[in-house]
Amino acid sequence: MQKTSYSRDESRPVSKFLSILLIAILMIPCATLSAQTTTAEKLSGFYAREGNSDSPAMTSRNNIYIKFFDDRWVGMMFIPYPYAIEVEDRVVSEVFATARKQVSSAAILRGKYGLLSEPATIQIERYGYLEDRIVFECGALSPCTIRLGDAQLELIKPGVINEHIVNYNHVAIP
Repeated sequence: MQKTSYSRDESRPVSKFLSILLIAILMIPCATLSAQTTTAEKLSGFYAREGNSDSPAMTSRNNIYIKFFDDRWVGMMFIPYPYAIEVEDRVVSEVFATARKQVSSAAILRGKYGLLSEPATIQIERYGYLEDRIVFECGALSPCTIRLGDAQLELIKPGVINEHIVNYNHVAIP
């Protein structure tokens, strides 16, 4: 009968494997938390579309803004052009805050919010992450994605033939 030895020396590969696995399990949440902190800094304030108060705004007849809220909510605001030229950044931020307080689920709102002279439309939706992008419903053929950069973001809207990429600049509000 063959004798099997279970000495400490033979179990070392198993214990090394378990140690590495334990370290990996502990390190992954730390890396994720670090990435979320960086993302949180990028999601403060709001983003204004490049071309607001210029020819893109004249064509679409709106200045467009994007704001990220706590608990993975995102808002897109459309303020009618040319009135939008008169609206200050502080007011845009306050309108977003007021609109968000009015809803507890996804919604499309229209109003002056006690701050504007003309009604603005705000769409508030939940967002999630897909790899390095933010994904949310934006009324397109399929969900929109956002790619964050330094002090900017790219909104990628699906189209019938091509994707539409719209750049937004970060506006920090203290």
